[in-house]
Amino acid sequence: MDTPTDFLFLNENFTANFNPFCEGEYLVIQAYPCEKRLIVDKRSFNYKEARDYCSIQNLSHDYTSYSLRIFHNQKLWEVDFMGEPWEVSKEQDWKIAEEYLKAHHDKNTDGEIVVCRCSYPFFSSLRTFINRHGEADEYWQPVTCLTESQGLEIENCPNCNYALIELDENKDDDDYDDFIPLTYRECSNYDGEFYGDNQLICAIHPYGCDLDFCPDFVP
Repeated sequence: MDTPTDFLFLNENFTANFNPFCEGEYLVIQAYPCEKRLIVDKRSFNYKEARDYCSIQNLSHDYTSYSLRIFHNQKLWEVDFMGEPWEVSKEQDWKIAEEYLKAHHDKNTDGEIVVCRCSYPFFSSLRTFINRHGEADEYWQPVTCLTESQGLEIENCPNCNYALIELDENKDDDDYDDFIPLTYRECSNYDGEFYGDNQLICAIHPYGCDLDFCPDFVP
């Protein structure tokens, strides 16, 4: 039979899963290395106490770093020298969708949850395509996996815009044309060049046309 203490512990855990932090609460979080879930080392409503604790933790750990955040308007914020919210933190309490957590631990699934350097988690899925030589080749496609955003193919991190797909320098550049539908490449409007980390399909449809046949196609 559960004791009152056990019941209280379970009740607190249940509540924390849905409303883990309070408005104005200071959190000392593990900023490095980034994990799939937010690691909170200390919670306090006292700015000085939380700041001093964060400093001590950073002095006493060689391979782990900690940062001070404040919970404000349902998000984590960096704080200024007065302990007030300054700007939205790159680290957040990300909620990964259950189906992607299961896929991550399933050894029969060709994919896994990866954490961007800013702390944003995404699902890296193994895909296969036929290159210009008619051979099967593979690449890793990042996909959003949070409860509020699932299954969207991305090339850059939605949180910090870091490029998540790196071209293999040992492959022919022409092989990467196979990611672009042939109808795009045969159109006189096709550009295909990379500007920073983003590839421009054309000035009319920068990211490509959503239709099976582009109405602006010019042979």
